[in-house]
Amino acid sequence: MRMREKLTVEEKVAIALELLKRERSLDEIQLHYRVSHTTAYKIRNAFLAGGRAALEGEREHKRAQNLEARVEALEQFVARTGPRQAGRARNNGRLAG
Repeated sequence: MRMREKLTVEEKVAIALELLKRERSLDEIQLHYRVSHTTAYKIRNAFLAGGRAALEGEREHKRAQNLEARVEALEQFVARTGPRQAGRARNNGRLAG
């Protein structure tokens, strides 16, 4: 049985936060937003997973920036020394990352 058609993003965020804060009971949240307990907990779990993904994304962003800086440095090195010299330098271990 569907209790309501569709929740807005704002309502979903409010449900997730209310469940996390525990200021209202699950019964009160269900009545207020007209959702089942299963839907309420699915929203909370999705909210938490999204937060975790966002935080992990920060780490990935920093790693990508570091890799981009390394690529830029290598491109500048190749531009200065030429591709043949850069290849020899790499083979001699001077460009080990």
